[in-house]
Amino acid sequence: MNAAAWETVADLSGIGPGVSVLDVGCGTGRFCAFAGGRGAAVHGIDVDAARLEQALQRLPGADLRLGLLEDLPWPDATFDVVTGFNAFQYALDIELALAQACRVTRPGGRIAICKWDRPEHNELFALLADVSDRGIDLNQLPASDPVEDALARARLDVAFTGTIPVTIEIADDEALAAALASADAFTAVTGAPHLVDVASPYRQADGSYRFNNRLMYRIAIVAA
Repeated sequence: MNAAAWETVADLSGIGPGVSVLDVGCGTGRFCAFAGGRGAAVHGIDVDAARLEQALQRLPGADLRLGLLEDLPWPDATFDVVTGFNAFQYALDIELALAQACRVTRPGGRIAICKWDRPEHNELFALLADVSDRGIDLNQLPASDPVEDALARARLDVAFTGTIPVTIEIADDEALAAALASADAFTAVTGAPHLVDVASPYRQADGSYRFNNRLMYRIAIVAA
């Protein structure tokens, strides 16, 4: 996740000294470390045990737990801010995950969601769809965003909305193939022999690749 997104979300959410923050889908703990560096009391949860172990190595002694976004193991009204960076869209039940985030946020607290914007605003995702052997068709994607839909149904007071441009640079052909393979774009690097041709619009003069992408954020205030 882009550091500019962390800054924007932290500023708009009021993350600073003494603020209690829960990062859902905390992964390896990078945002928790960032928020902790601003003086916040950080907590996190993730379903991936290996990534959570890395987070605990980064933040020894921190309250980081293994679990699901749909079943947060904290009491009601525990946190001032709940954040989710590229997290809520992967929940098994987005509405339930959002309801749990609301439950553990104190009245007047904030829920901050930041994720990749729609595919048409993300060149790397478009390339992934072009080379994937998994049958990704951008034209068949839902017309609306499921996280945005869940926010609307929850009738939360969304106080801040916006987008953040992100440039992704990849060193060369091999690095690009490895990046897409790690995202399960194709079953093996050799599974997309036409990758270099398809990616040519993004190739720079030095042989590297540059992709213009965009993050979106929504910051909601929990009703008092």
